[in-house]
Amino acid sequence: MDRLPKAIASASGRDTLRAMTEVRWGQEVSGVRFGVRTPARELEAGGTIVVEVLAQNRTQAPVHLFGFQPSYPRSLRVSPPKDHRPWIRISFGDTNVFHPPEAFVRLLPGAIVSTGLDLSFVFDRRGAGSWDLTFAYDPVRASGRLDAWRPESEAQTAICELVVTVARSLRDAGIDEAAELRLDELLLRGDPDLVHHLHRYGAGGAAFAARRVARILSAGGESTLGWRALDALSLLGDEGIRAVHEHRTVLPHAQSALSFAEEWLRHRRGENAPHAHLPFVSMLERVLAQPDQRGNFLLTWTAVDSDIHGARRLQIFGNGERIVTTRLPGASVANTRRSYLGASQMQTVVESLRDAAVWLLRPLRDRGLPDEPRPTLEVQLALGEPFSRNVALWNGEWRLGPASTLADLLDRLSQSASPDSMLPPSMPPPPSLPPPPR
Repeated sequence: MDRLPKAIASASGRDTLRAMTEVRWGQEVSGVRFGVRTPARELEAGGTIVVEVLAQNRTQAPVHLFGFQPSYPRSLRVSPPKDHRPWIRISFGDTNVFHPPEAFVRLLPGAIVSTGLDLSFVFDRRGAGSWDLTFAYDPVRASGRLDAWRPESEAQTAICELVVTVARSLRDAGIDEAAELRLDELLLRGDPDLVHHLHRYGAGGAAFAARRVARILSAGGESTLGWRALDALSLLGDEGIRAVHEHRTVLPHAQSALSFAEEWLRHRRGENAPHAHLPFVSMLERVLAQPDQRGNFLLTWTAVDSDIHGARRLQIFGNGERIVTTRLPGASVANTRRSYLGASQMQTVVESLRDAAVWLLRPLRDRGLPDEPRPTLEVQLALGEPFSRNVALWNGEWRLGPASTLADLLDRLSQSASPDSMLPPSMPPPPSLPPPPR
């Protein structure tokens, strides 16, 4: 089988799915059947909850299935229990777009492929209890001439039961279910009184916020709660840092989000930058305080670059020159516009790099939403690798995370039609450059 991935096609890894129950197979539909296998250990709301989904080809010809290719992004659609269907329905949420051939696995006759579905954030919101769930495979459209498998009727696994217990750390701190719901409501509204309520619970309030930071890894609007929880933790001082550090072992599925949160909180508390970032941070402070040291400064912001959506690229040089390159969707030729930034505008750009702690930025989610842009920021303060950074984050991470102000500023500077992009007539361009065209 030339394109069959490993037995576990999830970033959670083989260790997460090692202790599982027996497979619960559903009925065969159009020659393919799906099965589900749940963890055999005790599950805790907010902890790692990974369910294994399997597919078996029982036909005499290969079939192409979506969602089992580990290198291609996917999202999950979770439908709560309803009157006519008293169980949770899990499916892939990528049915409204065309997917390229590399999004599918070629499953040979008799072969089985499996993948891990991380449902940690689903039950973090739903809470403790006994839940029935199934996985259903909805038809997915393929681009080109690929003939993707389409079931004649709904193809799903058998119903399995998942028992989720409460988060003991929160209950031990005096945060019962009612208090947890109240704090979640304040977090959802972005209420400024949230920090006051967290202080009332002491270490328990910090633990609540640390657990919610894990939702940064969720796709779409759900990640907003995680970023707001990170803002709240920054106002809890050392207690917030301790809570995040402790939960890095409690919530292993959210390791990337919690490690970034700890580094960000320590930065906000005024601690020195990690040793690996010291050359970059020192040079950033230097070019910030001494504008004459920006001779090799170069900032490149690529907001979008694709055949479907076009391209928009911004370049800012240390002497204030700004070059904006745009290409309309479907166009083969790009337009370039050149202008100049004033001294105060350049100072604002460099300060924004420091305020966003650009040396700490990194992608936290393994996968983006289908067709989600991934803007790229390249910063060169001086010649040499220690003084450069190249950051490519998912669009949601740019817009909701600590670098949202920086992303907004660079987007505004990259608007090539902006009338205020040129310097006033009384302010000449830098002497090293020819004057702009009149």
